[in-house]
Amino acid sequence: MKLTKKKILLGVAIAVVVIGGAKMALGAKNAKPAGTPVMTAAVTKGDLSQTLKQKAVLEGTESIEVVSKLHYKIQELLVKEGDKVTKGQLLAVLDSSNLQQEISLTQGDLKLLEYQQQETLDSRQKEYDNALAVKNEAQKAYDKAAALYKAGAGTEQEMDNAKSTLEKAQRDLDAIPTENGKAVLTDSERQTRSNTLQKASVQAQTLNDCQIRSSISGTVTRVNTKVGRFADETENSKPMFVIEDIDHLQMKVLVSENDIDQVEVGQKVEIRAEILEGDTVSGVVERISPTGEQKNSSSSERVIPVYIRVEGENEKLIAGITAEATILIASAKDALIVPIEAVGQQVDGTTAVYTVTEEGVVHIVPVTVGLETDLEAELKDCQIPEGTKVILNPSANLTEGMMVAVQ
Repeated sequence: MKLTKKKILLGVAIAVVVIGGAKMALGAKNAKPAGTPVMTAAVTKGDLSQTLKQKAVLEGTESIEVVSKLHYKIQELLVKEGDKVTKGQLLAVLDSSNLQQEISLTQGDLKLLEYQQQETLDSRQKEYDNALAVKNEAQKAYDKAAALYKAGAGTEQEMDNAKSTLEKAQRDLDAIPTENGKAVLTDSERQTRSNTLQKASVQAQTLNDCQIRSSISGTVTRVNTKVGRFADETENSKPMFVIEDIDHLQMKVLVSENDIDQVEVGQKVEIRAEILEGDTVSGVVERISPTGEQKNSSSSERVIPVYIRVEGENEKLIAGITAEATILIASAKDALIVPIEAVGQQVDGTTAVYTVTEEGVVHIVPVTVGLETDLEAELKDCQIPEGTKVILNPSANLTEGMMVAVQ
C-alpha cells in the first residue's frame, strides 16, 4: 500500500521523538551524580616510618693527632700510612745525642751538689754540737753566778758578764740551720738542689718524648714528616701522624635545633654511600652533644652534633668518604594510612577524615593522627576499612551527608 506524504511525515516525527527519548534516557544513565567535585584517595594498610636524613663524613670512632714541640731532627721513621699500630707502639725516634750529653753533665752536677751539700750538713752538725756545748757551759756559769749573787757571795757585774756570755752562745747556736737538733740545708741551698733536680727531670722527660709513640690502637692514616726533618716543622704545620680507629667507624651529623627533639640515643640508622653501590649498613645513635653550635659562619642556624656508630660491616666502607644517615625517628606497623592532605581540622580543634560512599555521600569520621611523615599520616582509634575513599584537602563547606562528585 502506498504511504501518503502525511503519514510519512508523521512516521518521521515519531521516529525522531523515540530516538531523542532514547538518547536522553541513555545520557541520564551515564551522567555523574550531581554535587561538589572532590579528589579522593584510598585508605591503605601497611608500615609507616618517620625518618631524618643527614650527610656527614665517615670517621674513626677514636683518633689522635701526634705532634711534637721538640726541635730535634727525626732519626728514624718506623711507620707509614696504612700501618696498623697498637697503643704505646713506637712511631718515630728523634736524634737525642746532644740531649744525652746534657743529661750526663746534669747528672754529674747533681752528684757533685749532693756530695757538697752532705759535707755542708756534716760540718754544720759538728758546728751545732760544739755551739750547743758552749751554750750549755755558759748556762751553767750563769746559773752559778746568779746563785752566788743571790747569796751575797758574788757581784752583780760577775752575774751580768755570765749572762752576756750565755746570750752570745745562744745567738751563735740559733744561727746554725737545724731542726730538732739536726743540721739542715738553708732555703737557698734547698732551692739550688730543687732547681738541679727539676732540670734533670725536664731533661729525662724530653728524652722520653724523643720516643714518639701512639696513645691509641688504630691505623696510621696520615704521615706528614720524614727522616731528617725537625719534629716541630712538619709539612704545612700538620701533625706528624694521624691515627684513627677505622675498624670502628662513626658519623658526626649536625642536626638542626628544630629537629633535635626527635632524636634519641639508641635510635636505629640506615647508612648509604655511593661506594656501597646500593647496599646499606646499619648504625645507631650513640650520643648527642649537650651543647649546640653555629652551623657555619654565614648562617645563624644552630645545630647539635649527633654521633652515630656504624654497626654493620662492609669492606667497601672506609673513613673519609661522605655518607647519608637515615635516622629512624619513629615507626608504626600494620597501620591505617592516608595521604597527609586527607586529614582535616575541625572547628573545635579535633581532626577528622571525610569518607565518600559509592553513591557519593560524605561521612565525617573523627580520627586521632599518630605518626606523620611529609606525605602520609597514621590513623588511630578509628574503624575505617582499608580501601575506603577519603577526600583530599577537604573544604570547610563539606558537611555530613552531603553529595559530592568524585573526580
